[in-house]
Amino acid sequence: MKRYLWGWGCTGWIALMSLAAIAQPFRTVQEHFLGIPESVLPLGSPANRQRYLQYALVDTANGYIRYQASDNPERFEFAIFRKKNGQYLAAFSVPYDPDFFERPGKSLLLLLDYQQGQWRNVTRQLLPVPFDPTLTYQLPRVGRDIVVVNARNQRLYRLRWQNDRFVRLPM
Repeated sequence: MKRYLWGWGCTGWIALMSLAAIAQPFRTVQEHFLGIPESVLPLGSPANRQRYLQYALVDTANGYIRYQASDNPERFEFAIFRKKNGQYLAAFSVPYDPDFFERPGKSLLLLLDYQQGQWRNVTRQLLPVPFDPTLTYQLPRVGRDIVVVNARNQRLYRLRWQNDRFVRLPM
């Protein structure tokens, strides 16, 4: 009888661990960064993203990545924000740069949530103000505030992550 119960316990434990892996497949900022499909995150294949990680500032403890090329103006930030259910929201930001040849005059902010096995763009649902492509959304290396700045690098307001949403706060 004990052997049978022990066997069931192991099987149950394995099943429980499998469900946990399905519920939370990404744990670190690198796993999030590499796990988002190229159709959702405009940085190319996972192999290309591995190259970005070689030259990026990667702060695993704080869930933050910053990349800035040394030979061209390409740069971006990537961060994860912890949700109440223990999973994470991924954020990707490219600063406003009117002189950048690929996307002159436009910044980019993507808020991505992993739901039911798929990445979803939830930027419109989670931002308390409309996205403005002429502003830069600086992701936090430490803390929960996205700082929004204009072309002259003046801080306009903050977007604080609280209760699984962003709330606009003054500077």
